[in-house]
Amino acid sequence: MAHAKSGLNGGIHDIGVGVDDLDAAAEFWAACGYRRGPEGRLPAEQAKELYGVDSALSSIRLLHQDATAGLIRLMKWDKPIGPGLQMAPLRTHGCRWSVHRTDNIANAYVHGEIWRRQGNSIHLVGPHYNFDLAKKMKDKKPFRDVLAASGDVLLFLPEAQLVAMTRMNFSVPKYGTINTASPLRLSEGCHMALVVQGEDIGVFDFYEDVIGFKRYHQVDIEYEPGYMPSDMFHLTPEESFSEVDFDDPEAGDDPAEHLPGRLRCFIMRSPKPADDRLDRAQPGHLGYSLYTVRVGDVSAMHQKVTESSATHVTGITGDEFDAPAFSFKAPDGFTWSVIAHET
Repeated sequence: MAHAKSGLNGGIHDIGVGVDDLDAAAEFWAACGYRRGPEGRLPAEQAKELYGVDSALSSIRLLHQDATAGLIRLMKWDKPIGPGLQMAPLRTHGCRWSVHRTDNIANAYVHGEIWRRQGNSIHLVGPHYNFDLAKKMKDKKPFRDVLAASGDVLLFLPEAQLVAMTRMNFSVPKYGTINTASPLRLSEGCHMALVVQGEDIGVFDFYEDVIGFKRYHQVDIEYEPGYMPSDMFHLTPEESFSEVDFDDPEAGDDPAEHLPGRLRCFIMRSPKPADDRLDRAQPGHLGYSLYTVRVGDVSAMHQKVTESSATHVTGITGDEFDAPAFSFKAPDGFTWSVIAHET
């Protein structure tokens, strides 16, 4: 087979989600627009070599229409390590979540609210709307102009931390394709997040310098009641956070050229002790526990990662879908897998 381009191919390819029941999890994600794809298995010895988990593993990759990024990898461990993030709020040290575009944010909220009223576990937040896009509130003219806004609703479940988002009156035509036939009317993962509490946002430089993501921009958020980012992170007056986005190298800077698979990194600054769940956001746990990328030359990337500040770099071996792969911990402490992309 001919290799694709040697470096990073696309953005985040799939999200590893530890699950207790593969069929039940696949049914949930079908409501989000996903369908079953390839299935695979690793014996405990090989799973320990690739993921550091001494347990046999069964996986299903869930596909979403024609998407090549923001997919879901269901991972059923015979001996799971622990419960995972368990609906950890956005600000949690070690948090991961995925954001999916919808054309009807109220629809997603209603699903979550009825689920809650039926007595099921969910961390439901929002909908929250951001009207202060680019901080130009004073320039807006209600009842005269067409107004743009973004909106989010958090639907955090014990094994799935997902956000439904809408973009109102500004176009992002390539940023996720909504599956209108699914009950939640969601796209594939447009951006996937990770959070650490600390001071040094330079810990994320690795994703550009070594992996090859395209750095898009950085936003610094202070406490401001009524401002969506501040409210969703439940900031207090002495707290702030910064966000830096890393894109598919083929993505453009204009919103019309944004592509799914973005990595969105947050550093939370607070005098309060961190709610540290980083160890629970790793392979072997239930819930969101792995991100993957694809590269054309896996050996070259393995050398780059080995020579970097990453740790726990494994050798190259076959993953559960028979693709050459290796895993590592990035400098921020999150586990990733790199997969050979062959065409």
